[in-house]
Amino acid sequence: MLKKHYKFIIFILIVLTIFLIYKGNHKNYITYLPLGDGYALGINSYNIVDYGYCDFIKDKLQKENKLKFYTKKYMAKDESIISLTATIIANKKIEYNNIKYNIRQILRESDIVTLSIGLNDIIYQLSLEENIDENKLRLIINKITKDYNKLIKEIKKYYPKQIYIIGYPNLKTDNIYLNKAIYYLEKKLIDNKSIKYIEIKNIINQNDYKNPNSYYISNEGYQKIAKEVIKRLAKENET
Repeated sequence: MLKKHYKFIIFILIVLTIFLIYKGNHKNYITYLPLGDGYALGINSYNIVDYGYCDFIKDKLQKENKLKFYTKKYMAKDESIISLTATIIANKKIEYNNIKYNIRQILRESDIVTLSIGLNDIIYQLSLEENIDENKLRLIINKITKDYNKLIKEIKKYYPKQIYIIGYPNLKTDNIYLNKAIYYLEKKLIDNKSIKYIEIKNIINQNDYKNPNSYYISNEGYQKIAKEVIKRLAKENET
């Protein structure tokens, strides 16, 4: 009888040891680096920095005791494709928990990189044209696509894993050329096999725009995007 109890105790200790080793190896090991513009930053419908999709993803990782590193310092409301590329080339430094890091170092150590960018580029390029037409629009998109490819190439120098690019919602705007430009750029990105493009236009509806004068969405809208990204990440990890 004692021998059986002894074997049972040994078995429990072995199982507990394996569990603790597993838990230790799977705790706080993910570095998540979100990059991009106001959508990445979480600007809300009233143009205030709020809780964005990146923050909801971060919360999910923290809840699962998986998050090691997260920063929102490589994003800005006015961030463009060209300015973010310049940030990586310049190897911009930040401070996190009193430790200095640079963006190339963080990219090398990252497990997840999400990117929202391009809308500022489209709006700026359209503003340069007095009389826009279909041909000019396609030339604009070709230029932005080239800039986007340079950015992807620059990121992949230091982060060879999948870049998860967040798509564009259906903007609440009557500007036909802005909507067309987004459509054309989105098509280019969907066809790009070097990235993982996550479409969100079907999950963000007009109710997510609380301010008719803003391109930005509500907190609830960002939460929908986060769920879509988390779903895609889970699916990728299964394969």
